[in-house]
Amino acid sequence: MEGDSDRGQRRSLAERLNALFAMTRWTDASGRQREYSTDAVAKAVTADSSHSTTLSRSYLAMLRNGSHTNPTLSVLEGLAKFFDDHRPSGTPPITVQWLVTQDDPEEELLRQRLADHQVRAIAMRAGAMTPTMRKQLLKILSILDQDDIPDPGCGT
Repeated sequence: MEGDSDRGQRRSLAERLNALFAMTRWTDASGRQREYSTDAVAKAVTADSSHSTTLSRSYLAMLRNGSHTNPTLSVLEGLAKFFDDHRPSGTPPITVQWLVTQDDPEEELLRQRLADHQVRAIAMRAGAMTPTMRKQLLKILSILDQDDIPDPGCGT
């Protein structure tokens, strides 16, 4: 996701929503962890009888891609409730304030949990690879770690 240089920057609503989608999972019939789809979250928010918010897949997609940046309070409340109800244990509560605030003291904790989740996902996929595929992956990673490789887009 972001590197160390991005820590001082403010995150948009779209970035926060996408981080929530990335770390909030459900288990399918085969026992695999899956990310909620935009459509599934929109339907779940709309079906929640604890509030009167309705949310379409296309509107939620616009929020996620940043093309709509001014949702109503009721939409924010519905999204915060969904993600708070489905958040991984040990993570801070998801609130409307968290979705819209400019500065968040819990940001680093959420960022670390997302990174931990991504590392576990990579490890799980690597565990299912053949030894040859793992060797190829390690070669790719060693190439990415090299600092002296010129960027192909810079014309050098």
